[in-house]
Amino acid sequence: MSRPTAEQNNDRLFCWEQVNSTNRLFRISRVFAHRGCAEKLLPLYALFSVVEQACSTLSDEHVAFSKLDWWRRECLHQDMTESQHPLLKELSRTGAASELRTDSITRLFDGATSRLSAAAPADMNGLASICMEVHRPQLELELDVAELQDAERNFSQKLLARNGMVQLLRESSRMKEQGRFWWVPLNFLARYSVSREDLSQTPDSPAAIQLLADVLGDEAFGGSDMLDPSCSRPADYTPARHVFAISGLYSRKLRQIKDVSADGLARDLGTPGPADLMAAWKCARKAG
Repeated sequence: MSRPTAEQNNDRLFCWEQVNSTNRLFRISRVFAHRGCAEKLLPLYALFSVVEQACSTLSDEHVAFSKLDWWRRECLHQDMTESQHPLLKELSRTGAASELRTDSITRLFDGATSRLSAAAPADMNGLASICMEVHRPQLELELDVAELQDAERNFSQKLLARNGMVQLLRESSRMKEQGRFWWVPLNFLARYSVSREDLSQTPDSPAAIQLLADVLGDEAFGGSDMLDPSCSRPADYTPARHVFAISGLYSRKLRQIKDVSADGLARDLGTPGPADLMAAWKCARKAG
């Protein structure tokens, strides 16, 4: 195997820095990936990070739309080798670019664009649907890289909803106060007589804490099932052990943040510790 060039090392370093800026738990996910796809996952996770940042850190909505449109065009370009962007070059160099499905890429950017101006969901079913659509294209793209067959992709709706919720928490923690809690269901606001402004201005109030605890404790984001009941052979999922590892951690993190105030919602979501490593290890072993 030839040694990577200085340029390739710089491209890889860029991807690591991009991943670390939003979600360091991806490092753990990559550790549990089988050898054939681990290298391909890094630029893919960096792409997820770029999308997440566009939805959370840009104060000018027009700039965010422009960035997402640029990334969409580049990712759907037939030949990424022509790009000079380090992330796109890594996608091409590792072979990941040729394995990503066009429809999943399109859904990834469609979902990100819609979140920039999304209306509040009416209830928990609406929020769960949004969360599933946040995570579905990411899971599909991960499984493309993991070379998992279509017949082996029967993942539970709770997995999609739970992982999508964690991303919304990360995104909203970095948003401007104005749009920070756009995803809180309208019926919860009415039930507690709390406005979105209240959640931003007095996040430690008893009503705000109880509202958020009840949203995160809802059955739509609970449970530990990773597969639909129809999936009877865990061995089929060995190539996707990294998916289970990261999902197990997300589940654990979501349970941890149930009872904290709004200001603490996304704290430590992206910083793995020894307990997180153990949780990931157990989850990955169950999968394979």
